[in-house]
Amino acid sequence: MASPAGAEQVEKKTSDRKSKVGANADADASRAAAATGEDNAAPQTIVVTGTARRDTVTGGALGVRSDLDTPFSARVVTADEIEERQVRSLARVFSQDASVVANGDTYTFNSYSQTIRGIPLDDLYGYRINGDPFYMTTVELPLESFEAVQLLKGASGFLYGFNAPGGLINYQTKRPTPDTFVTADLGYSSNTVLLQHIDTGGPVAAGLGYRLNLTHEAGGTYSGSHVLRYSGSLGLDAQLTDTLLWTGDLIYQDRRIKGGTQDFFIDDPVAYGANALPRPISGTTNLAAYPDLFFNSHVFYGATGLRWTAGPHWTVKADYSNSLDWRTYKAEWMPLINRDGDYGVKLNTNPRSWSRYNQAQVTLEGHFTTGPLAHQLTLGATWQDLKRYLPRDRLNTVIGSQNLYRPVTPVNYPSAFTDAIYRSYHSVQEGAFASDTISLGGVSVIGGLRVTRYVEHQYSKQGIVKTYAKSPVTPVAAVLYHPLPDATVYVSYVQALESGITVPDSFANARETLPPVMSDQIEVGAKVERPAWFFSTALYRIERGAQYANAANVYVSDGTQRYQGVEANWRVALPLDLSVANSVAIEEATYRKSEQDLQGRQVEGVPRFKDTVQVTERPSRLPGFSTTAELSHTARLWGNAVNTFRVPSTTLVNLRASYDIGSTPHALTLRAEVDNVANLHHWGYLGSGYVFVGEPRTVRLNASIKL
Repeated sequence: MASPAGAEQVEKKTSDRKSKVGANADADASRAAAATGEDNAAPQTIVVTGTARRDTVTGGALGVRSDLDTPFSARVVTADEIEERQVRSLARVFSQDASVVANGDTYTFNSYSQTIRGIPLDDLYGYRINGDPFYMTTVELPLESFEAVQLLKGASGFLYGFNAPGGLINYQTKRPTPDTFVTADLGYSSNTVLLQHIDTGGPVAAGLGYRLNLTHEAGGTYSGSHVLRYSGSLGLDAQLTDTLLWTGDLIYQDRRIKGGTQDFFIDDPVAYGANALPRPISGTTNLAAYPDLFFNSHVFYGATGLRWTAGPHWTVKADYSNSLDWRTYKAEWMPLINRDGDYGVKLNTNPRSWSRYNQAQVTLEGHFTTGPLAHQLTLGATWQDLKRYLPRDRLNTVIGSQNLYRPVTPVNYPSAFTDAIYRSYHSVQEGAFASDTISLGGVSVIGGLRVTRYVEHQYSKQGIVKTYAKSPVTPVAAVLYHPLPDATVYVSYVQALESGITVPDSFANARETLPPVMSDQIEVGAKVERPAWFFSTALYRIERGAQYANAANVYVSDGTQRYQGVEANWRVALPLDLSVANSVAIEEATYRKSEQDLQGRQVEGVPRFKDTVQVTERPSRLPGFSTTAELSHTARLWGNAVNTFRVPSTTLVNLRASYDIGSTPHALTLRAEVDNVANLHHWGYLGSGYVFVGEPRTVRLNASIKL
């Protein structure tokens, strides 16, 4: 499915495996091509209007297939688009897709958090690197290290095991290139944040290639905090034999935020006494009251894999990954007291917490025929092990009060760190999956099953263990029809089982992890891809187990939620060197079979309407120059489960321009962007009862050069 981003002319060298921007299997195929510089067919040049066309995507247990043969919605943002838009945070990666709502900004804990089709992504299983699960809580991964970021909507339960039904996000690491190159860029963003980045790669010896990315970022942010970040990544490919490829990846990041505050919340709607939020304040407001606020996070990811071409139509892959993330912080959360802007200052400390993820997977994928029927078969087995550790002693208490519209009064409070931790959570997931796509003419039928053995242990500080075990069978079924070679109509059904949330500290049962919940999704859609335009649409209904805060301020797992909506994306090239792109989503989400006071109420955090429009000009009289104007509107939404207050609607305007000067080997690109041009003061929705101060007008500048 072509991207609804602005019509950007992208020239791609490709082949019958071109534009591999899917998850695990897809990334491996591109690694093989990069390492050998060859492919099964002679290269050809394709000029694409729009961001790089997603000719193939990965569906996990469905294997690698073209987007027109995929019975689900997908969206891919490539490294070229990330650079063009100067994206440094996941909160902005999918901002042009109307089915996505970002639940934080880049300088808060929740910069990573995304809601897809009204459903928050699963922190434990909803974020992946090269298809491998990565525990994402509070983490902002270094986007400079990735070739693409893929969003797969709706179908993640069967395709990847336990996961929330909204979808998943998969980061794909940059791979070695057949030719040596070096690119350097320097970036600036408000207020004084400077970024330096080097991207280099090429062959080391016959059959061995590398890709190295190094990044440094430092300076004062728009909200008064200070960021300091170092990151590095290394990708290696080694063609061991003509049919055997080895791949390796290493990523490390040290990110430190000093100062700044987190989010506002309403923990007692009755005591708050109003049905609306206070008047929003500027995102440039420094709300820090405690003098020693900081948030330090560290990320490590290591992976290795083998890809064996067992024959002209069969491939065997074996992958292993290990990831760690650890953090320490002193942070402020702010309980809102009333609509006049009075709020408490809650100090929360975390001396040390960390998690470790291990994953291994083996897959077999191939093509064959039985008489007139063509088959695409995928078989596999997977193992995942996640351990989480929390501090034994931490502070979580209100230490003072402030007002949104008055100067902040400094507050001192004694807080000491101890290093003692305990294992709070351990889950093991073992699974096997199989799928077959049977095609005859323009009709394809997809069927598949995933069998999972899931065991979850929750530990208290006193060593009390609560165990949950389940062995679900999750199916997928779909029918696709191609009325034309470049068009698809499909209907699909999938089940998913997702892990329960870990309850935030503001609720009575804080830190408890709720039991997993089941969901069902049916989706009907259509896709058309043409050189000058594309169109895709999907109509869906999701029935999901409900998890919410009840009247006693206890987070519970009870009842069901129903999400149903329609989304559409289109792009068209117009005369006068213009192109227009649009992404729109309309959704209704309600509580069903839940507590009496919730039945029929709207699910919190779900805007009924969201629309993003972009107009891009690439004047032929000035080659290499482009400008884009973007307008995004998000309708108001309920801020909590009992529907006592709304987060107001927002309409934001962004402008950007870029200019390519010169040509290879020493091309220079200049970029400028202004987000929230009108400097609109606005609230953003973070989670049930939680909101954050929206980003102010932000200026971004960048210059990159190929050395």
